[in-house]
Amino acid sequence: MQLKEIKSVRVVPYTIMNSSIRAIWGFIAAILFLIFAGGISSVLPAELGALKGIITGISVAGLVVLPVGVFLVSIVESFLRAFIYNGLTPRLGGIKLSLIDMEQVESFDVVSTSLILSAVAALLSFIYQLLVAPLQWVFLNAIVNIANTLDPSAMSSMAALGSATALGTILNIILAPIMTFIASFIVIAVVILLYNFLASKITTIKVKLTEISDGLVSIDRIEAIPLGLITGSIAAFIGLIVGIVILIFSAIGGDFTAGLIALVVLTVALFIYSFIVYAVTALFYNVLAPRIGAVQIRLE
Repeated sequence: MQLKEIKSVRVVPYTIMNSSIRAIWGFIAAILFLIFAGGISSVLPAELGALKGIITGISVAGLVVLPVGVFLVSIVESFLRAFIYNGLTPRLGGIKLSLIDMEQVESFDVVSTSLILSAVAALLSFIYQLLVAPLQWVFLNAIVNIANTLDPSAMSSMAALGSATALGTILNIILAPIMTFIASFIVIAVVILLYNFLASKITTIKVKLTEISDGLVSIDRIEAIPLGLITGSIAAFIGLIVGIVILIFSAIGGDFTAGLIALVVLTVALFIYSFIVYAVTALFYNVLAPRIGAVQIRLE
């Protein structure tokens, strides 16, 4: 077993890979939407032929617009995420993990991993708020101006509303990253604790790593089934806990059967969903890695 720390992530390969995988999922979502829209169109009466055409046109256009849009948005988000991570690791430390023969992730360090990932999420939230706040301000000013034009007597109340919203926007810029950090830290810590507990009992994340140069490692392959099993198990465990809480409240309310059904459905559904999503994502990664380049990290 080797204790390693991810000191940095090469920004460009990570950005291209992450954005490409999300674009594929966007294309799949567009196909599902097309199928759903086709089903709706088939049951609409003939008198609504124009509406059928609009629904079909939007769903067909989505086959291009959705994956391209997701790819473009993901490029920005992925680039910032990797860039921020690389900037913070010298100060906060990186993700620390225990590797077996450089092929299996036995465990993650809870504190260091939660700290760096939640800090990255908080900074992304701060950047997002800085971008959104001016748009909110412009939108509010437009509403205030329209209201003042229609009803000049409401000018004082609209001015007060503008001041309150401006203060709220400033507070949101400050509070949103803080709340994001706290929530992310708790969620990530819980997931890591569950991983460390379940990995030895179910399976670990299995990868194929190739050392490119001193400390620089390429993630050439991620085994799909183990990744799906462990992530599905973690999701099912969380679903079980939530389901038990629902069962208790349902039993108190006199509907034990509904609570029991909710517990079973929630646990099974979360396992199936997480297994499929993560296993298929790993398959996408394995297909794309030889073609567009694998994600590269610096391990020390």
